[in-house]
Amino acid sequence: MDEVLNEKYAGSSELIKQGDSIYVEDEELGGQVKEVCLPHTQLAKDYSCEETGGILVLFDDGILELLPFGLDYRIKRRPN
Repeated sequence: MDEVLNEKYAGSSELIKQGDSIYVEDEELGGQVKEVCLPHTQLAKDYSCEETGGILVLFDDGILELLPFGLDYRIKRRPN
């Protein structure tokens, strides 16, 4: 079963939080969570993801990207 991105870490009930150090796609891409935009909130509206919500990630290579909830991404916590 494919996992879809939501506000929790893949295979866990732990919520993803602003400031967390993460891996996207099983350690292929590392970064830091800048915002967690829950659906139907002002923050989600500010980032144009009001319906889906998403996670704003600053990747280690300096690219800032919004990953909308519902896509096939696995997010795991990265050891500090």
